[in-house]
Amino acid sequence: MLQHVAAILDAVSRPDLRQGDPAPGRERFYRRDLDPTRWLRVVVDFNQSPAFVVTAFIQDHKPEGAP
Repeated sequence: MLQHVAAILDAVSRPDLRQGDPAPGRERFYRRDLDPTRWLRVVVDFNQSPAFVVTAFIQDHKPEGAP
């Protein structure tokens, strides 16, 4: 995903959907502009300063609660 750093940062700064994560202190950020069926999910850990990206990946299904 290193070649997609700009898209990852965009997902965090301008998410289409933002949700809590099951892990305490983490949040999920989603962008859906990849194509009509795929979403970029970025999980950020805010337990430390500075916060950091735990993982980023493409999923082929709509996140729960997405419009």
